[in-house]
Amino acid sequence: MLIKHLLCILLCISIAHISFSLELNGIGSYKQLRKEFYIGALYLTEKSDNPESIHANGTSKRMALKVMTKRWSPRRWSLQWQNDIAINNSFQGNPDLTDQLLLFTGFLDDNLIKGDEITVDYISTVGTMIKINNVKIIETNTAELFNFLLNVWIGKLPPSGEFKDKILGKNSESNSELLNRYNSVIYDDSRSQLITSWITARENALLAEQREKALIKQAKLDKAQRERDNAKKEREKAKNEAEATALLLAVEKAKKERVKTYQPPKIITTKKVITKKKKIASEVPKKSNAKSKQVIDAENQYYLDLYRWELVREIRNAVEYPTWAKKFGQKGHVTLNFSVNRQAEASNIQGDNPDVSDLLTSELSRAILAVAPFILPPDALPGNRWPMNITYIFDPKSDKQPYIKKPKIPDSLDNTKALSRAQHKSMLSRYIDDVKKVIEAKIEYPVWAKNLNQKGKVEIDVTITEDGEILELTDKVANRHEILNDEVRNAIKDSSPFAPIPSELKLDSTTITIKHHFK
Repeated sequence: MLIKHLLCILLCISIAHISFSLELNGIGSYKQLRKEFYIGALYLTEKSDNPESIHANGTSKRMALKVMTKRWSPRRWSLQWQNDIAINNSFQGNPDLTDQLLLFTGFLDDNLIKGDEITVDYISTVGTMIKINNVKIIETNTAELFNFLLNVWIGKLPPSGEFKDKILGKNSESNSELLNRYNSVIYDDSRSQLITSWITARENALLAEQREKALIKQAKLDKAQRERDNAKKEREKAKNEAEATALLLAVEKAKKERVKTYQPPKIITTKKVITKKKKIASEVPKKSNAKSKQVIDAENQYYLDLYRWELVREIRNAVEYPTWAKKFGQKGHVTLNFSVNRQAEASNIQGDNPDVSDLLTSELSRAILAVAPFILPPDALPGNRWPMNITYIFDPKSDKQPYIKKPKIPDSLDNTKALSRAQHKSMLSRYIDDVKKVIEAKIEYPVWAKNLNQKGKVEIDVTITEDGEILELTDKVANRHEILNDEVRNAIKDSSPFAPIPSELKLDSTTITIKHHFK
């Protein structure tokens, strides 16, 4: 009888541990653009309407939400959660936490449907556990993941003030109606089986990826060994060739010392100086100061295009990839339209970018507002407000943007005098030398390549636009050691943008050959 009583007590304790003895703190409806995505509920051991107290309380907690929309796509799920997490949490730089958030926001392999349930539990003795339709997908041993997700609901920038108040138990008059709707939708076993199939597929994909990485790693090791062997053979070959050459030169030198040769006296010749009179160009007839409407329109368009060009260039330079967005792997093309007035104030920033994260759109907007006041419109540009637009490509692997050609100055505004052939050659030569010096300063001998005695010449043609941007890179003499080619290429890219080509040269672009000898 005593044993039976003890078993009952243990069972009751176990059940109490699973349910955490929690009570509903608040319940709210998450909506975007009037569309309801889910109803969320927060459970605590003791009710509280203070976010700081809820976070500080080390007891168990639960976030639970049920999907209320017919279809919640993986992409929309990912963008919504990633944006909400980023704007309500400062970046911590914790790689484990980042991986957990990436898994949570990128877990879906198919749409969520009405009735699907997501629970996020913090158990004081265990940590954080996340389930979808009662299938565990994430488990950690700290409260950090739970707190980051909870901040989405009760942080500084929740979905709405009303949603936050309801989760905190304020304005709870309609809680019963929300709770009834929450309880009215449930998932069936097939949904749990679907989540389980996603996990199985991911585990299989991970095993396949690990096998592939192991094969690639072994192939690299084999390649490195072959290169070391080849380098050793080349050193021995070079040594033998050097010894043979030295012996041959010694023999030739000995022969010359034994043979007397006749040296005729040097004949000094005087070069004939050829003089040529410069042709004096006839004076160009003076033109009338009056300009036609066509010329004036062309000049006004030039001023507007030049202003747009300079503004877009500076905005691009001011864009900083949002840390959260980069960690989440968010990318895409963001296009925004805006207007700028005579006082260089940007306004009416807008754009239709439905498939791009709000983090990226917000960053481009920030760059526009930050840069516009410092780029003043030309005094000669007529009007008081001008339409502008910009497209920025966010890519975690590269910040390179499409080239924008600088507007060409109309003949009516071009006061530069034509250079002579010698002046043109001299100025271009100085510009090329300056570019080469900048690039050469960036080139370093890769340590690994140096240790393996990898050496040789690399020649790469770089085509530079008139405003100093790289238009094209072409391998002219490629080294058999790719690491040396990459070093020169990277040095060229890291050196850009270069100084603009002097306007007096009147060149749209110029091609410069970069030569470097690793020895």
